[in-house]
Amino acid sequence: MSKEIIVIIVSWIIAILCLLKFIPKERMREAHISFLFTQTLAWIFEFIQVHFGLVEFPFREFHHTTKMSFSLHYLVIPSFGVFFILLYPLNNGIFRRVLHYLIFSSAIATYSTLVEHFTSLIEFKKWNWIIAVLVDCFLLWFIKKFIFWFRKELH
Repeated sequence: MSKEIIVIIVSWIIAILCLLKFIPKERMREAHISFLFTQTLAWIFEFIQVHFGLVEFPFREFHHTTKMSFSLHYLVIPSFGVFFILLYPLNNGIFRRVLHYLIFSSAIATYSTLVEHFTSLIEFKKWNWIIAVLVDCFLLWFIKKFIFWFRKELH
């Protein structure tokens, strides 16, 4: 078994276990919409990256169907988005909120960079960790705006 398949399997197991274990039942609806919206944004963003040649995915689960990675943007990054929303510090100051954005965007970028460095799941062409952190901060902000609007509409 190749290291790419091992990384994919371990990523799936960790993401699914974290989602099942750490999401409170009373926030399940919010977690679902967070997951689906983050998944949508991740797929759109991944398409843009591939289209403009910023990133390549040499090893893909469905190599005849798409040039994009399935697992990373179908489960892993949306899982980060769910926990970003569920752990968002509502009643804390601006410093804590900025730190929250930096922690999550850095975690996503670090995961991608480690996967890129040690496997052939991702290959950065015109992309790096700093750009990824900045773009992930923007995407997380957009996710937060949508989810908070959605949550307000439910009450």
